[in-house]
Parts: sequence; C-alpha cells; structure tokens
Amino acid sequence: MLELLAAIAIALLPFLVVAGLLVVAERVQRRRERVTARQVSITDAIHQELGAVVAPTVEKSPWGPWRVVIPVRFEDPGFASHVLAVAHRALAGSSASFQIVLVPQVVARGQH
Repeated sequence: MLELLAAIAIALLPFLVVAGLLVVAERVQRRRERVTARQVSITDAIHQELGAVVAPTVEKSPWGPWRVVIPVRFEDPGFASHVLAVAHRALAGSSASFQIVLVPQVVARGQH
C-alpha cells in the first residue's frame, strides 16, 4: 500500500510542478499588467494636461509602495510642480501607497 502511494506521488509530482509554475507565471503577468496600466494612466493624465513633455515610469516592488519616476527640468520649478500635481491627482483615487520620484530630465544634444 505504501509503495502504491509513493508511486502515485511520484507520478503526480511533474504535474504539480508544472501547475505551480503556471500559477507563478500568471501572477507575474498580472503584476506586469498592473504596472503597465498604472504607467499608462499617469502618462495619459500628464499628456492630456501638459502635452507629451515627460515619460514617467512605474515600478512595484513586492513589499514596498508603488514608485513613479518622472524626469523633469529642474531649471523650471513651475513645470516640475505642475507635473507633480498632475501625477498626484492621477494617483489620488488609488488605495495603494506610492512614491513620486523626480529625476533630472536628460536633454538630447541639439535641443534646448
């Protein structure tokens, strides 16, 4: 009887491993979709109000808050505060915690 149970367990092990990997892959995919959706919503809000002036990125660590990284021109504090206000409004309805990080915007050569 014990040998039969061991044989059944050994036979089922590959199926359980595959099922577990599929569950992990699905969770990873859902996480990516949430990050992409949040990034698109913030980008759309900024572009709707200010035009295509910045391209924010969104990250989500497993245990930490959402992190929104926005490159801005620090030489123009009014612009930076306006971008920050729009991003904050876009995230205001969320129950999740988030951080908004402003980084210097890199200006391509030949542009001013």
